[in-house]
Amino acid sequence: MSDPGRSSEHLRSSPGSTMTYTAVVLSTLLVTVLANSITFKDCGSTGATIQSVNVEGCTAQPCHLIRGKNATLLINYTSTEDVSHPTNAIYGIIDGVQVKFPTEADCCAGKNLNCPIKTGSSSQYTNSIFVANSYPKLTLVVKMSVLDDNKKDFMCVVFPAVIADS
Repeated sequence: MSDPGRSSEHLRSSPGSTMTYTAVVLSTLLVTVLANSITFKDCGSTGATIQSVNVEGCTAQPCHLIRGKNATLLINYTSTEDVSHPTNAIYGIIDGVQVKFPTEADCCAGKNLNCPIKTGSSSQYTNSIFVANSYPKLTLVVKMSVLDDNKKDFMCVVFPAVIADS
């Protein structure tokens, strides 16, 4: 016959294990909130299939790009072509006019991508853009492109955003 006291003691968790479990659950929730996929439009990708686009901290659209802080874009994709020297081309579209965001042109040197890109590889593109305090508060469309070796849109997405104060 089993000892009932021993069974219930065996089922009790220690304070340390409860804290560890709680920390894991909270960390998972935080990552989920910070990595919410946003609604985007593919604007002519010729060399990649885009699975998701995330803007850190964006939980509702339009995404708020906070002046004086970095806006970090994360794009999960699968390549459909080889690319040796991909380059960044990031714009804000304001009233139909494209305004270039300052960013490192070379995706490899800027560590935005794992280079060279091989057909069939799945990876993540990452880029942080500083939203200067001098930028006016306004609504815009962000256009993020990675150009291939022939300067065609290897990957291209657009999404709505607002430049705002915190």
